[in-house]
Amino acid sequence: MITKYKLLVPIDFTDVTENALQFAIDLSNLHDSSIFLLHVVQNANQRKEAEKKLDDLIKKYQPKTNLEMEKRVVQGKVLTDIGMIADSLRVDLVVMGTHSTGVWSKIFGSPAMSVISNCEVPLILTHKDTEISKINTIVLTLDLVKESIQVVRYAAKIAQLFHAKIHLVAKKYEDEIFSRKMRVNLIIANDYLKENKLSTEVELLGEANYEESLLNFCKTKGADLLAATYYQETFHLFSSNLVQQLAENNLGIPIMTLNGEETSLGTSFGFITV
Repeated sequence: MITKYKLLVPIDFTDVTENALQFAIDLSNLHDSSIFLLHVVQNANQRKEAEKKLDDLIKKYQPKTNLEMEKRVVQGKVLTDIGMIADSLRVDLVVMGTHSTGVWSKIFGSPAMSVISNCEVPLILTHKDTEISKINTIVLTLDLVKESIQVVRYAAKIAQLFHAKIHLVAKKYEDEIFSRKMRVNLIIANDYLKENKLSTEVELLGEANYEESLLNFCKTKGADLLAATYYQETFHLFSSNLVQQLAENNLGIPIMTLNGEETSLGTSFGFITV
């Protein structure tokens, strides 16, 4: 049984992050959930104004739903403190609106890898044009390494909430060793999803231009969410650069991701017992 869900939405008072709040509300309306609206200020003098603006947002959206909404104004640094705040509030998910490529370069660039690399819970990254009323189709993509399947249980929770279908997608390798590793991850992930009574299909895509093939697959299937594990090390398939490119897709598809290194449980398929 899925327990009460807690979401954190960072707010900078732009249309982009307000759209992320609407996305979080749509995610939560089918389940007993609470939403924290977070704004990070640089100094204490900004706190009072930020609290008023968050109160105004809560007054605007809460009457339309039965969800609990709370505000949090924290003095700190946006790019490095969101994960720490998410951990302290024990949230299950961060829903974060993304801006332009310029902002993305700050979020993913050297030296910190910032928000994702400092967060131990999954994030959904939304666009200014992201719309959702219901998630019907999730594309879930895996890598060779065992940590890549950590995202499976989080995608499964969303699929259970919306009774969504999951397309389990991976790169088709010609190398036999890589192919064997990929098959193992796919089998374990697929079995886990089926044990949780989720509708799934498995698809292998060619090695060449995997990112483009993956996004084309999402478009063909009408994906409402794309899930992929994030890694700081660039030798992984889902390096920071690739996840950044996926998150900037022009299809408006939100991306669910999490830090593979931070969420690894020390066993090949530890997520199954969590």
